Amino acid sequence: MRDIMNITINSRVAICLAYAEQTLNYLENEFKDGNYNQAFEQFRSIINMGYQWISESVIDWEELYTLCNDNERDYGCFNFVAMSECSDKYEAPISVLIWTIYYLIYQCAHSSNEKYFPQDLWDGHLPQDEEKYVIETLHIEVNEYLSTETCEKLKSMEEKYRSCLLE
Repeated sequence: MRDIMNITINSRVAICLAYAEQTLNYLENEFKDGNYNQAFEQFRSIINMGYQWISESVIDWEELYTLCNDNERDYGCFNFVAMSECSDKYEAPISVLIWTIYYLIYQCAHSSNEKYFPQDLWDGHLPQDEEKYVIETLHIEVNEYLSTETCEKLKSMEEKYRSCLLE
């Protein structure tokens, strides 16, 4: 497979979105009590905005920021990850979901020359070696909680995107 840093940014984001989407599907299946439906809808909206960005649609930054900044909502998407019931068993899926969404936001903001707002995670610059490491290990992380069949689909999809040359 081609080095992840030698493929297009859109391909890297698409890989992360696929992992985020499958992880969200897993979490929705795990938490069927309805308490987190709002959170899952927000995550789904963010992922859909990522697919729109890849297709070169304009991103509404205010809407994206609102979806991510939900501290005042009891069951908002980022409060979901802070809930104590999600700390042990769901550590890997939560990590994959949050990192892939922040990566989407990071790349969208850089490519659009927008102010990069998740400054609590990075100072506006993600070191290339860290970026490479996290993307390279996504498949290892999801093997902890996704089915073998889903992991194989993700691996095939990733191989497809890794074949894309830099723009």
